[in-house]
Amino acid sequence: MKCANPTCNHSIGLVSHRRGFFGKRPYCSKQCRDHFSVAPQPKCERATTYFEWLFMQPVTLQPRLAVAAVRVRAR
Repeated sequence: MKCANPTCNHSIGLVSHRRGFFGKRPYCSKQCRDHFSVAPQPKCERATTYFEWLFMQPVTLQPRLAVAAVRVRAR
């Protein structure tokens, strides 16, 4: 495996260093892990979750009724 730092070409040895307890990206060393090679991505004002997006959708309160011909059989 390769180091997750984009400026590093080292491979990962017996020990991989991660950022935090649940970090997913393995680094070859602590210096490589703590080095900022690129500028951090700008954060959006607010990222909408699926739940918020669901309630932002337009809602039709009255369902459209269709006129239907109902045939009644005479006895």
